[in-house]
Amino acid sequence: MSLSSAVFVAGLLGAASFGMGMLPLSVTFSKSTLASLTTYGTGLLLGAALGVVIPEGVLGIIEANAPRTAIALSLLSGFAFMLVVERQFSSHSPTFGGVSGQASLPAESSSLEFDAELGELERTEGIASDTRSRPYLYSGSENIELRQRAYPLTLGLAVHAFVDGIAMGSAALSASGTDENSGPSRLFIAVFLALVVHKAPTALALTTSLLSMSLPVAECKRHLAIFSSTTPIATLLSYAVLSFFGGSGGAWQGTALLFSGGTFLYVATVLQPALAHPHDDGVDGCRRKLLILLAGIATPYLITALLPEGSDH
Repeated sequence: MSLSSAVFVAGLLGAASFGMGMLPLSVTFSKSTLASLTTYGTGLLLGAALGVVIPEGVLGIIEANAPRTAIALSLLSGFAFMLVVERQFSSHSPTFGGVSGQASLPAESSSLEFDAELGELERTEGIASDTRSRPYLYSGSENIELRQRAYPLTLGLAVHAFVDGIAMGSAALSASGTDENSGPSRLFIAVFLALVVHKAPTALALTTSLLSMSLPVAECKRHLAIFSSTTPIATLLSYAVLSFFGGSGGAWQGTALLFSGGTFLYVATVLQPALAHPHDDGVDGCRRKLLILLAGIATPYLITALLPEGSDH
């Protein structure tokens, strides 16, 4: 994939994220719809990590004749990076839909948030059901505290989005090593799809959280723009850095893919437990979530199986 193509795809990803984040300003989403989207996105992350990104990274390490220990080290580094950052700087998101329809204030306004707690929103009033009509539920000092909360929330999600961009840049560079007539690589398509679906509910939850903090619409858009632009910027930076250190293929790209695979696994298994709170869904709801999760896991493999072999390196 050429640099111009990488720029186009990065811009497309950012625009899709921003567009999804704008929807809560005018559209009400049902809880079941968002729950299904979140669960499918989690499955896509797992399927992309285990079925596409990690195998490609391992292959890159082997083909470069790099030490085999680099495989485990890169994977563990990605997982540990997300673990350390999230544990050290993140606290629990504010609880929405508390007594009298108000949100409880966060315990620490200076902490980072690395994934909007979409499940908490789903279990209360639903996404964007009341935030447009009731933007000012808080008084004086509470409003100030909640507005201060918006900055670490956006910063935390932006850091997470930056890590997603590393995976996207690595996949885009991998596509540059394929036959020009074969189209984008299977790795790139799988990663792009996983990130688009994963970022959609995150952008929705971010905007809804900001509206609940009584932020003006213009400021919500500014925070959303920061979050949406981080992954495209990281995509281009990682593409440029990896190109400088060796181009498509090789140990550097394999290491970046494995690191990204580790971060994917952490996000899918720790930050977004899709089958958590089964008592809230009932038996049928839990089975439905399981089927959606399995469908998401299988999707990246189906993409790699349906595309011709020449689309990979």
